[in-house]
Amino acid sequence: MNGRVVSFTWGRGLGHVSRQIAVHGELRGLGWDSLLLTERAQRLIDDYGFTQTVLPTDADSLVGEPLHGTGPTVDHDLARAMVARVLRPDDVVLHDVTVQRELYDRAARLGCPQFLVHRFQRNHPEPPAWVARHAPAIGTIYLLGEPGREETVHGVRVLGVPHVVRPLLDDRSPWPEATRALRIAVVAGGGGHDDAPGFLTASLHGVREYARRHASAPVDVLVLTGPHFDGAVLVPPGMPGPVRVRPYLGPAYDVYRHADAAITHAGYNTVQELVRSGVPAVAVPGVRDFDDQRVHLRAAACPTVTVADADEHAIARALAEVLRGSAGPPRRPTTAPAPEADGAARIARDLVAATT
Repeated sequence: MNGRVVSFTWGRGLGHVSRQIAVHGELRGLGWDSLLLTERAQRLIDDYGFTQTVLPTDADSLVGEPLHGTGPTVDHDLARAMVARVLRPDDVVLHDVTVQRELYDRAARLGCPQFLVHRFQRNHPEPPAWVARHAPAIGTIYLLGEPGREETVHGVRVLGVPHVVRPLLDDRSPWPEATRALRIAVVAGGGGHDDAPGFLTASLHGVREYARRHASAPVDVLVLTGPHFDGAVLVPPGMPGPVRVRPYLGPAYDVYRHADAAITHAGYNTVQELVRSGVPAVAVPGVRDFDDQRVHLRAAACPTVTVADADEHAIARALAEVLRGSAGPPRRPTTAPAPEADGAARIARDLVAATT
């Protein structure tokens, strides 16, 4: 009998929600239902047609990032009541890196099978030991980027799977079809981290410097601030072409494949999308409390990506490097590449097999 998977997703970026959408999409294809609990309404979840319920919680109320913090404005009693109302004894709970306290506790009391998707974090280099000590109701950890690994550590089953990348729903271009300009995408992921304004400013200044030194054609810049960005984007004078600023483009748009180059942060989901698209890109790793974006980049070993600091001169030099040999008209959109096998299907199949 098919069941329902319940997950909690949070974050100022889009990595958590993107992975959950990918896995839940595979589970939906197997006939399972889904419920996503969130700390804030996520437009991306709506675009993929999943049901979401917003809990009164924040980053400091999570088990995992950090372990047992409490936010003064968080109503934990209400969060517990909401989880108790929506969670059923026959549900399966799938956590992503962080383990939300109210969801974990309620699922443990009901006896719901619990699983954890995990990718590298500085504060949890040994996730089986952490889970065994602090969240023992979780029976399986899916380790991203470690296919072929399968073992039991500290009584916790560990299964290595390929990386997960969120599928797109279409391959539309966000640029005008007739443009002959060099198309550069500046993407801040979810846009909710404190370093997003500085990244966007440095990127635009870097594009201007690159164009002054190297570009022989206009440059059409698309800036995606991310749906959680609440700052201002200051476009510097003297840009070599149009600059369009958008908070969000839905999954019908394949921004990277239609760009001639991209400048991005280096979150987990972004790195996987860069690998899939093969677009020449400048990655500016963000500063995170628990994550390490440079690790994602090293693990991906993507030859089309150059790493740069959040400095306009460094970004301009890196942009010149990734676009070396790209003189002449910018490349036109081509047929979408075949999607690479990723870990979402592997996770979905294993979870179904383990619970039916």
